[in-house]
Amino acid sequence: MLAAQARAEAWPAPSPEWLERGPGGGLFLVPLVCWWLQVVGWAFTSDWITRDSAKLGLRPNTWGALAAFPFVVAALAAWLIPSSIIGQVVMALAWLVPALVYAGQHNAKVGKSEKVLTAGHMRRLTARFLANFGVKMAAEVEPEEALPPLTFEAVGGKSADDNKARMERALATDGIEEAKKILQMAVASRASTVLMEWTPSEVNVRHEVDGVWMPRRTQKSGGSRRRAEVWADEPPLERHVADAALVSLKTLCGLDPKERRGRLAGVFAVQVEGKPRTCKMMVQSATTGEQVLVQVEAPAVAYKSMVDLGMAKPVAETMQQLLTLEKGLIVLSSPSGSGLSTSFDVVVSSADRLLRDFVSIEDAAAPPREIQNVKPVRYDARASRSPVDALQEALREYPAGIVTRDLRDKELALELVKQADDNKLVVVSIRAGDAIEAVTRLMGVGIPPDLLARTLLGSLSQRLVRKLCPKCREEFEPPPEMLQRLRKTKEELPTLKRPGETGCRVCAGTAYFGRTAIFELATGEMLRRYVAKKADPKVLAQAAAKDGMRPLREEGMRLVLDGTTSMEEMQRVFTAKSSG
Repeated sequence: MLAAQARAEAWPAPSPEWLERGPGGGLFLVPLVCWWLQVVGWAFTSDWITRDSAKLGLRPNTWGALAAFPFVVAALAAWLIPSSIIGQVVMALAWLVPALVYAGQHNAKVGKSEKVLTAGHMRRLTARFLANFGVKMAAEVEPEEALPPLTFEAVGGKSADDNKARMERALATDGIEEAKKILQMAVASRASTVLMEWTPSEVNVRHEVDGVWMPRRTQKSGGSRRRAEVWADEPPLERHVADAALVSLKTLCGLDPKERRGRLAGVFAVQVEGKPRTCKMMVQSATTGEQVLVQVEAPAVAYKSMVDLGMAKPVAETMQQLLTLEKGLIVLSSPSGSGLSTSFDVVVSSADRLLRDFVSIEDAAAPPREIQNVKPVRYDARASRSPVDALQEALREYPAGIVTRDLRDKELALELVKQADDNKLVVVSIRAGDAIEAVTRLMGVGIPPDLLARTLLGSLSQRLVRKLCPKCREEFEPPPEMLQRLRKTKEELPTLKRPGETGCRVCAGTAYFGRTAIFELATGEMLRRYVAKKADPKVLAQAAAKDGMRPLREEGMRLVLDGTTSMEEMQRVFTAKSSG
């Protein structure tokens, strides 16, 4: 008993000195723990400020310095200030004041459900925490949150000062906020083009998304993540609202807002998540007002291989083999607006351009995107320089390969086929509905059938199809007539996928998200044999099928069966008018 009492008396009671400094000036336990907790909290906060300011275009270098420098100084000073409590307060102020000021800047740029340090923010954090334990809690959702932060930039002026003046004049116009919203909705919808059409009473706005024109879509749900998202068409703009927005856009492009005759063209840019996108605007007068077309540059997508385009692996392997041959003709084709330019670049890039010299015969009036290690040689009708003249110049350098896009000149086509028969690998693209039509078009420009048959290595054609939104697509049981059309039994095909009824946030209410290509490749001895006989397209298609060609429709149905796309999309693609 006495020993226990002695031990108790020997152990010192907690002292207020735990909150002060030791004899050497160091911090005791509680201040030290607080110091480290603030350092950890500041590290997370400053990292968020740096990333978020870069995303929103809010001068990340400046905000990074404001978040870091004062706190580092305060953290070091906390070891020197005699009172550890005062030192902790100084650290807290250096940490929280810049964070709170930046939070105000952040909240002014984002939608309601992305604001921080608000009641809605606390509710979202709580819902996220409870979700880890299987507890569902409704979190606030606002339709406006789908609109991305966006800022305008004036470009295309004679100088930087000219662009600055355009920007200042545009920001002073009454319609700048509505113009901003129009572009925000376009970006949020992944629209490549915005069309505004004036009528006597209103202005209709449509988007081209994944190659399909549709009205603007907006979320109409009221509010919580538990409730189904409902998307509907946005009503037309009132004329005075659209007029004001057009004045802002014309001013931004350096155009005269009062000019309403003929055609006008201009360019401006938008910053979205810190990345610039060029926008080309065309304005044309109409009887009821004006018609405005704004093309929005899409983020670049890098396709490294033909398989990345959507090409089936066996077709890609065959194409790769054809590209290794020393001579012959490869034809790529599609209707207009079906991604032919992109596929052409990827196919040519798949050839061995490091060991063999390639040249590209191009129109100087509309030069395409350059391909690495392919030398462009341009013709120009304005300078009386024909495509054949450009080809003759290119041949002086003895290239191993010759490529040209959108082949239309009959003389050039004949000369290229002759080069393919000699010792050159020739790759061309033309506008055609399928692989067989591409071959018949070459026959139709006067190329001798036996010459075409000797040189033709393959005819590759494609179409673009929209992919179902991975979030809102729905399963359904196919009706008997559909099973009959697909030649499947109910056991073989219990379900298919179809578009969601109203869409969702991921697809911005369209029920589709992105596109992929389907391909058919006509190649083989049987095809060449009937080309030499100048057979009709039906016989050529049968010959290509015997050589192993899978038609576009079959490739499309493969995507329907695996849930990538829908029957409705296939019907839309193959009922669309082919354009040559």
